[in-house]
Amino acid sequence: MEFAPPAVLAPYLEWSAFALAVGYVLLSIRQIVWAWPLMIASSLLYGWLFAGSRLYGQAALQALFIAIACWGWWQWRRGRKDDRPLAVTLLAPRARIGVAAVWLAAAVAGALLLARLTDAAAPALDAFTTTGSVLGQVLIARKYVDAWPVWIVVNTVAVALFAGQQLWLTALLYALFAALALAGWRAWSRAARR
Repeated sequence: MEFAPPAVLAPYLEWSAFALAVGYVLLSIRQIVWAWPLMIASSLLYGWLFAGSRLYGQAALQALFIAIACWGWWQWRRGRKDDRPLAVTLLAPRARIGVAAVWLAAAVAGALLLARLTDAAAPALDAFTTTGSVLGQVLIARKYVDAWPVWIVVNTVAVALFAGQQLWLTALLYALFAALALAGWRAWSRAARR
């Protein structure tokens, strides 16, 4: 079965996914709930593009992103027990260690699976960025400041992953995401202190 978008369509898909993804991050930094529909649209386009580039972890990640975006949308609107919107908070130090341990274990398991079961182009980087992205997105959905340092690491590694597949615009996008994650970290840190 062929997953690749037609060659003539691929650049337009990448540009559209790029624009939607940047919009998602910018709205997320400002805690605007309409970030989530942009993420859903971007994830649909990137899923198709990544499947065609044999980045199967990244393609599967887009399906998870769509599910997390639906959940995050609801969380941002009514995520507290009293049905009020979530506030930005920090993870406890012990929880941070747990997040790092889960990330490492999932990345190793994912890399082994991708290397053994698929013709993945870069199993280790694909698994590392995929698992880190899931964790980062869950932390964003629950408005934890700690999501942004996770995103800085994921985005920096993703630049190398996408450049290795000659997805230059996507590599540029993730470099921009790394810078935006730094801005998000600062903005959400200030919000948590308030």
